[in-house]
Amino acid sequence: AAAAAAAAAASSVDVVCADFFALDARVQYDLIWDCTFLCALEPAARGRWAEQMRALLAPGGELLTAVFPIGERDGGPPFAMSVPLVRSLLEPVGFEAAVVRDNLPHEEQHRRP
Repeated sequence: AAAAAAAAAASSVDVVCADFFALDARVQYDLIWDCTFLCALEPAARGRWAEQMRALLAPGGELLTAVFPIGERDGGPPFAMSVPLVRSLLEPVGFEAAVVRDNLPHEEQHRRP
């Protein structure tokens, strides 16, 4: 039954490639996947990122983020990034972390802030 439900859901997947900040929040998504997008934004835009994520996510939807730790450094992108930073952006706009996994491979441990 789970496989049939997954197959049915996969048949209705839309991949949207657009200006994130110009997306119409009247169109909401059940799932949003953010992988290395936030770290590319100027730090001043991070609050807008969180607000737009909240606006675009349908009630009961899920936001999945991949956070690759990047310590403080001059310039960017990529800019500094950490799980606590992402949580500090998302929690004030109503997100709650359901699962946080630390899966950073051993060879990437040097990236930790």
